[in-house]
Amino acid sequence: MEVSVRLVGSAAFKAVGMSDPHPAGSIPVHLRQVSLRSLRRLVLCAVAFFVLSPAGAAWADPAQPGNTESLVDAVKPATDAVKLDIVGSDAFVRMKVERGHEVFVTGYDEEPYLWVSTAGTVFINEWSPTGILNETRYGGSQDPLPEYEEGQEPVWKPIGQDGMVLWHDHRVHWMSPLQPAAIDDNGLVQQWFIPMTIDATPSTVSGSLYVRDAPQPWWWLIAVPAGVVAFAFTMGRRRAFAVVLCAILAAVGLVASFTLPGVAREFPAMPLIALFGAAAGVAALVLRRAEIQQALGATSAVAALTAVVLSRDSMSKAFVPGLDNPWMMRVVVPLVFGAAVVSLWRELTALLRTN
Repeated sequence: MEVSVRLVGSAAFKAVGMSDPHPAGSIPVHLRQVSLRSLRRLVLCAVAFFVLSPAGAAWADPAQPGNTESLVDAVKPATDAVKLDIVGSDAFVRMKVERGHEVFVTGYDEEPYLWVSTAGTVFINEWSPTGILNETRYGGSQDPLPEYEEGQEPVWKPIGQDGMVLWHDHRVHWMSPLQPAAIDDNGLVQQWFIPMTIDATPSTVSGSLYVRDAPQPWWWLIAVPAGVVAFAFTMGRRRAFAVVLCAILAAVGLVASFTLPGVAREFPAMPLIALFGAAAGVAALVLRRAEIQQALGATSAVAALTAVVLSRDSMSKAFVPGLDNPWMMRVVVPLVFGAAVVSLWRELTALLRTN
């Protein structure tokens, strides 16, 4: 290789400690190979972490996306002392009792189950079989159910304040992961009833369970224009585009998570991973060394794709817990997917290319 005489002995040579001439500003081949091997390992470790790591532990048995919806129809006799609704489309019954009123909720074996005192303190009957069955959505329990004896005195344990209580109630949702069949044109699956006593008056909460149509898979086509835009952008703009999409996905995920009450909320693994992807993308924009930028850009894309995988049920189910408008998730997730696929391909191609 011919090199200009003016380059011999220049700072470029002295900086690398080489006697043989090299083009100015170049990195010796053996150092470049070590650097590329290290960066490859970095990317592979990031890929392995996000692919093999668990989605995140749930804080309880949280609400999940689904195609069934439970609605409260009436409380009879009518009263203003109690307000009831359903959280997570069909996952939890939520009851708010006004101060000065007393409510007893009856369990599956007609045993005392929940008690809200006039002071607003919420109690659960410790030996109630209903309490054990309600720990999970489908009623599974590794502990033997206590044997209920008629007339047995309840053992009340305080579990809450302010007259507010949430619980899984198997009377209001479908007790199988398989989707139920509708029995009429409105999608009705079944009608349900929860007996309780309100201010010493026997009362009944009635409602209906419906099955709704799942969203169409064409939502995923939104990934195409996102991929086209990401492909057309230059490297810096493509990274900024991916950062913005990751940040939006994280924001939607956090809103969905923290709109739900704590007991119904899943650990926010998806938005946290999307935030990590956005942060890695920002770092790739700020740093100047090409190999580091490409490694961080690839890591950002892998994090974005992991967040998409964790969000897949929101694309295939009618209801997304915490979001009144699931279309927000169904727009953002394909956008992130399209941009991340193109970004990962371009970043890895640049990173692993050797000259």
